[in-house]
Amino acid sequence: MVRGAAGQENMRPFSGAILGSLWMLSSCIFYACSASLVREIGDTYTPYQLTMIRSLIAVAVLAPFYLREGGSLMFIPKRFFMHLLTGVFTYLGIVFWFFATASMPIADFFALQFVTPLLTMAFAIIFLREQSDVRSWLAALIGFSGVLVILRPGIIEVSFAAVAALISALFYASDNTVIKSLSRNVSPTMIVYYAHLLMIPISLPMAYTTWKTPDAYDFTVIVAICLCLTIAYLSVTKAIALTVARVVQPVNFMRMPIAAIFGWVLFNEFPDIWTWIGAVIIFGATTYAVRRGARTAKGYKNS
Repeated sequence: MVRGAAGQENMRPFSGAILGSLWMLSSCIFYACSASLVREIGDTYTPYQLTMIRSLIAVAVLAPFYLREGGSLMFIPKRFFMHLLTGVFTYLGIVFWFFATASMPIADFFALQFVTPLLTMAFAIIFLREQSDVRSWLAALIGFSGVLVILRPGIIEVSFAAVAALISALFYASDNTVIKSLSRNVSPTMIVYYAHLLMIPISLPMAYTTWKTPDAYDFTVIVAICLCLTIAYLSVTKAIALTVARVVQPVNFMRMPIAAIFGWVLFNEFPDIWTWIGAVIIFGATTYAVRRGARTAKGYKNS
């Protein structure tokens, strides 16, 4: 019986890693689906309108989880300014996300988005005073060099869509940093719910001025985009909850080949060799930095 119990104990981390990886793989598929759907209607509707609709749908999806945790619809959270920052950063990240995915190959977009964890690490060290070492910073610099490999400034023209993809990563990293601070005493569900709730009034002015009423088909596509993004986000949250980030982070690289398949089948586009090389550099550096950060934090905690 003891041996069986020990066997079960040994199985739990393994099962968590497998399930976490499957959830992360699920997020990669849904993110690629959402980006492909944006390409379908991105020229017809502005990112401001799409972001507004996405916020409304996300609040509707998240409300039952929020209420189940004891949340109140009339409750104003503590540290309201921090919650407001998450709303602003999430809004800007999504707006530029829509700008980029509507105008560039989706595999190239996801290759550039791999810099988000590196920016998050840098911001956490600067603003939250998290521990780091020279190797982590060196990995970050190598990762950022991968961006130059993809963009090749001075050799080819850098498009607005590529710049928008990097700006989106910048705002998502800023959002992640604020979330890290809030998560010390606020649940992830509460944080995400209030971020999307606050995004509704934030997005309303620009959405109103650029509004175009969608027909039945376009509305179905827009709802599908919003649901895919929400499911993808929840899948990432579930993956990280089941196991540590350094286990599921390598699976996140599947976003690019999955997006490349979608782009090839649906839009007859495929990333060039420089995009793949840059993506491998960014992702390799990110994975190393995540693992190094975990070891540094553990060593600091034990010291």
